[in-house]
Amino acid sequence: MKRFLIFLLLGPAVGFTAFELRELASGKTIGGAPGFIMGLPFAYWFGLLPSLVMWLEDWLLEDKMGLWPKVITSTVIGYGISIAMLLIWTAVPIPLPQVLTFGIVGAAQGMVCSWLSGVRQKQAS
Repeated sequence: MKRFLIFLLLGPAVGFTAFELRELASGKTIGGAPGFIMGLPFAYWFGLLPSLVMWLEDWLLEDKMGLWPKVITSTVIGYGISIAMLLIWTAVPIPLPQVLTFGIVGAAQGMVCSWLSGVRQKQAS
């Protein structure tokens, strides 16, 4: 349940933050602070399906590998699924460098959520 909530609630927020940092690094701003606040619901709308795919992959690999190989796998899956979703949902041609850098959004989302879901609490002795 913890893993599902992390991917469902935190995943799109991390992806949106990575998207905004990517936009700022390229010199683009979308409406300043009001644009950031108004963009967050859209981030959850469009980031939900990739988050669910990354959650399923992370859940299936939970007992099969250690924490860091699972985090790396989730990062790669997140990169690929975000590019796939961009190409499926867009109606205009996007230059290849922009498509490839958009993968960073899903990679950051997958990496952070997989890492947080794999961290175990220390048990009191």
